[in-house]
Amino acid sequence: MHYACMVDLLGRSGLMEQAVDLIKSLSMKPDANIWGALLGACRLHGNVELGCWAAEHLLELKPGHSGSYALLSNMYAEAGRWDEADRVRKLMNLRKVKKNPGCSWVQIQEQMHSFIVGQRLDPPLWLESSR
Repeated sequence: MHYACMVDLLGRSGLMEQAVDLIKSLSMKPDANIWGALLGACRLHGNVELGCWAAEHLLELKPGHSGSYALLSNMYAEAGRWDEADRVRKLMNLRKVKKNPGCSWVQIQEQMHSFIVGQRLDPPLWLESSR
């Protein structure tokens, strides 16, 4: 886990070459956390080519993790490479990988409520609980 933290720190700082050097120097096989940290940094700094390399390893280790596909697709989209972004989304569908919907929590009085994207509540909980 410490190596993933180091790759994340180097990557967020824009020190991509040092992050890659660290990964290549490891005596162990890099895990999904390390590749995910590098992919996240690549998206942050728009380094699509390096991001593809990281994603290749990440998807090999965790082919069913939706966040990896979303990160890769978003990186392509931000670079204006819409065909590749679409290809990643199609690959998700082909592999039957589902993205979990966004969820939020709110406390109303003493009770915690969760909301999922697209969920409709009639009447809204905050009106119901204030009566």
